[in-house]
Amino acid sequence: MMNSGKTILVLGGGWGGLAVAYRLRGQIGPEHRVIVIEKNTKFSLGPVNLWVMTGDRKYPDDVERPFSALARKDIEWLNAEVISLDLENKKVRTSTGTINGDYIIIALGSESYPEGVPGFVEHAHNLFDAAGAAKLHNALLQFAGGKIIIFVSNTPFRCPPAPYEAALLLESMMRKRGPGEKTEIHLYTPESQPMPVAGPEIGAMLRQMVESRGIKYHPNEKVARIDGASKKIVFEGDKESNYDLLIGVPMHRAPRAIVDYIPTHPQNLRVLIDAEDLETHLPGVFVIGDSASIMLLNLKPLPKAGVFAEEQAATVASNIASDIRGEEPRAVFDGKGVCYIEAGDGMAAEGSGDFYAYPGPRISINPPSVEGHKAKEEFEKLLKTWFV
Repeated sequence: MMNSGKTILVLGGGWGGLAVAYRLRGQIGPEHRVIVIEKNTKFSLGPVNLWVMTGDRKYPDDVERPFSALARKDIEWLNAEVISLDLENKKVRTSTGTINGDYIIIALGSESYPEGVPGFVEHAHNLFDAAGAAKLHNALLQFAGGKIIIFVSNTPFRCPPAPYEAALLLESMMRKRGPGEKTEIHLYTPESQPMPVAGPEIGAMLRQMVESRGIKYHPNEKVARIDGASKKIVFEGDKESNYDLLIGVPMHRAPRAIVDYIPTHPQNLRVLIDAEDLETHLPGVFVIGDSASIMLLNLKPLPKAGVFAEEQAATVASNIASDIRGEEPRAVFDGKGVCYIEAGDGMAAEGSGDFYAYPGPRISINPPSVEGHKAKEEFEKLLKTWFV
């Protein structure tokens, strides 16, 4: 027998949050409420930031949409910040009051924290901020040559290929504009290799893609501070490097409402109480996207990427809809995903993988192609699908 009048609270209006809200709304009746709680007034499609940097897209029209323009008016939007959670009782305290739900989906993502590196806010262009990417584009138009440094502040961070994509796009852009021969591009990261979770073979492949274009790659380097007065970036151990243009991937951290990323069951996406035995608790509570900490068989965490959040959203929406109908939830997230890695010159490489494979993820990357770039552009359809 069907239950009636359920309330589903979706905490966070990012890629995963909106994906689960839209899928739920298509699978359950109008007597059930779907409420998205989001502190920002606008949705921003992160993958487009790289194209804003190059000037192939314009900010804000090609990047952002107001939540008030959600195409489905049967999805409620509450503009508030999530302050704390009482998951046992399914209560959410927000900046505008406390709200109760029958189901809670934690899709709060991860937060950029540029202040975590002294000097970042004042002297580095923020690659993970749409407005920052627009300012960076203007700076690149004025750039006549010199040393460009791209750096990663800490791990984990959203979209692991992003700094490598940025380096390849910059090399292509500088080469076409003219100052390429007078420009050095350096990439510093605390990682031991590109995308460590993918294994040494994929890491070597990505490194070769970068270095074959003359980009200098510096692994195992963690930034301590930025000295804007002398235009130097200082690393732990007091190693330093001068720069003419500085581009940073900011520090990332879990939102304050959850304190830390939440141990999450790899298939049903419920909260884990025992990671070793995959024992869950808190019925009706799910975690998707960057907020979830899913440990793989190689003891590395599942990367934080929108493509995974979208697939996890499909799993959770299906299982909640089944539960509401009184059916046994059967959907599982299988750890598979496809992404497209920008390579410059209008091409992108398709990467696909089974991240739940044993003993570690099985991943392949195809050579860069125009078709791969067109496939990546398909992500932009979310702006037209979800918003008026």
